[in-house]
Amino acid sequence: MVAFSELDFIDSWCNDMKKRHFTIGMAGHIDHGKTELVKALTNIDTDRLKEEKERRISIELGYAPLFETDDLDVSIIDVPGHEKFIRQMIAGVTSIDLTILAIAADEGVMPQTLEHLDILNHLKVSNGIIVMTKITKADEELRNIVREDILEATKGTVFEGEPIFEVDSMTLNGIDPLKQNLLERLAKIEPKSHRGSLFLPVDQSFHLHGIGTIVRGTIANGSIDVDRPVYLMPEGKKVQIKSIHHFNHSVQSAFAGQRAAIALNNVELDEVKRGTVLTDYKWAKASDRIDIELNVSSLLQSTIKQRSPIKLHTGTSEVYGRIIFFDRHKLEPNSEIMYVQLQLDQSIYVMKDQRFILRRATPVELIGGGKIIDPFAEKHSHTQETIDVLKEKASFSPEEYALSLIEQQPGSTLNDLGELVTKENLHQLIHQKQVIKLENLLFTKQYIESIESSLVQILKTFHEQHPLLLGEDKSEIMSKLSLKTGEGKLLFDYFINQGLIKQNQHFISLNTFEVNLSSDQQRKLNSILDELKRDDLKVESIHHYLSHQKINDIDEWIKFLIQHNYIVSLTDELFVERNVFEDAIKRLRVETGDEFEVKEAKGVLELSRKYIIPFLEKLDKLQYTRRFENIRKWLVN
Repeated sequence: MVAFSELDFIDSWCNDMKKRHFTIGMAGHIDHGKTELVKALTNIDTDRLKEEKERRISIELGYAPLFETDDLDVSIIDVPGHEKFIRQMIAGVTSIDLTILAIAADEGVMPQTLEHLDILNHLKVSNGIIVMTKITKADEELRNIVREDILEATKGTVFEGEPIFEVDSMTLNGIDPLKQNLLERLAKIEPKSHRGSLFLPVDQSFHLHGIGTIVRGTIANGSIDVDRPVYLMPEGKKVQIKSIHHFNHSVQSAFAGQRAAIALNNVELDEVKRGTVLTDYKWAKASDRIDIELNVSSLLQSTIKQRSPIKLHTGTSEVYGRIIFFDRHKLEPNSEIMYVQLQLDQSIYVMKDQRFILRRATPVELIGGGKIIDPFAEKHSHTQETIDVLKEKASFSPEEYALSLIEQQPGSTLNDLGELVTKENLHQLIHQKQVIKLENLLFTKQYIESIESSLVQILKTFHEQHPLLLGEDKSEIMSKLSLKTGEGKLLFDYFINQGLIKQNQHFISLNTFEVNLSSDQQRKLNSILDELKRDDLKVESIHHYLSHQKINDIDEWIKFLIQHNYIVSLTDELFVERNVFEDAIKRLRVETGDEFEVKEAKGVLELSRKYIIPFLEKLDKLQYTRRFENIRKWLVN
């Protein structure tokens, strides 16, 4: 019986799965009132560091719970606005569902406001709200000017056409209408998926006496619970979880969209850092070469040369590397979409379609952003064909991408494909019958149909050329189709179940094929078998009997007689009729004890050494007997 505590946990876990989890991000120029706005919304000061309070700017990401009900859990991130801390802002916005763009009424749109807007566009943040802060510090005329600046700056962005909420965080003027609007907007947003592999980018790590190493992050996909091991990527170390906390509350599980602090067993603080990713996918692997779709920033002023040093920001990872062009030697400032490769200085763990920001290594400048096309890229030729292939890959839906990988690797397993293909994508493809799963091997419908077409043609040709034979040898067909043994067996079993082919011994034929002898062939067969029966075990060479019937294709007839069990081979030349052979075994078994010698068998069957030795060796081979020096023992009664 399940204990009450376990039932309570299961009930709680199911309720949490139904709960909608969201994260709201703050963006905007330094000192535009983001932290004060978070405090006004949550009554929590997210500036924790002494330096933050002294300088009155946010340096690290700050988090606070905004709403929590039985079916809704909303956190808010205070993202730094100071230029030096732009990397923290990038790490923050990659995990959010809705962004508040804060613009101070007394300063209006500033350079960092524009860069934040550009970054948010590249990261495809699709839900935004504009908030004009510090409205008591500007008169109506100045606020009108700021409104016009905001409308102009947000053209072509996710914020275009959004209403502007005007608030004062100190007096709480306008805060309640803003809260209400946030709730209304969140009700229309699809929450992140709780299913699939865990993907939790770590943005903070620290050591707590008596507990050990703790990491924090916002779960981007999947879920985490204390009973399930996780892997620290890119290193791949498997670790156990001690405990999980969500805003100072101990929980058994946490889900996509939630902020979580996780205490890890037997992990040193220097083993985790910003950029580490927690996953529950045990076949996860990291890569130092990725293909990307790059949207070049309109703010870019510099020329980027082939293999220029770059800095990649994705999730909470920051990695240096070099950019590789396939259709040019340099990138001039423009707004085009490009397909390029990044060779990174160290391996990272990323997913297909994960968003990123790309900056110059030095001097710092935004190059652009986009999505990852292939997390495990190979070296490519510098041709237009490479661009065309990458462009096509970039347009793939998750299901189309999964399908393309299985097309490239027929007979692969989900483990082979790794995190490139989710179970959800695979189940969808199987449900649509675009992918066929045979045990644990995956094949596209198109591949199966191609093998089917080739197999049918091979067998049709074989039956036309060899109408007396049961079918073609299975291993020969697999060789012609370039199939490995394991996948070939599964495919043949599939085609048998589909009624396309049949198997007799190790011979494969079309399901509709039957051996049909002509009247002349039947007469010859009867004559051959009659002669063999007459000669009993003292047969001549098989060619002798076939020649009597004026048969030209002797090898074909020998195979026919063997496959249909009309004859049994004693040597390459000596064959006896099947019933004669079986009768001889019965006679020998009756006339001898549990063991016998060659001399005794010769006497029973009245055979010379020419016939008795190959006959007895045949019994050994068929496991009727086993030889021990000069004695044979029966293995059958």
